[in-house]
Amino acid sequence: MFDLSSTTKLKHLKFSGVRTGLTVQWITTALQSVKSKNIQNIVINPDDNILEPDWEQVHQEWQDLDRLLVQLCMTHSIRPQLIYKVRNEGKVVPDLLPELTRRGMVDIFETPPSW
Repeated sequence: MFDLSSTTKLKHLKFSGVRTGLTVQWITTALQSVKSKNIQNIVINPDDNILEPDWEQVHQEWQDLDRLLVQLCMTHSIRPQLIYKVRNEGKVVPDLLPELTRRGMVDIFETPPSW
């Protein structure tokens, strides 16, 4: 497990290649351990295959992360960024962070599928 509690001057975090399962849970756990008051930026860049067939499991993991990011936004005055590739699968990546999206607390960037 990645413990960020001793990184008191941490300012920027970027999570790339984020997948379902342990990766999303790992991010949630790592962010829960953050003690730095200097956090300015959190970037999440999901893997191309983020919307796997088990939507219920994916949805719950991301909802846990969504709630935590809302708390971090309110306590650290940050604005997370979600960068993802556009795909046509019926489910949309911003749906994974519904509360952040609803509150307008996240910057969402779509990249072309070929990137």
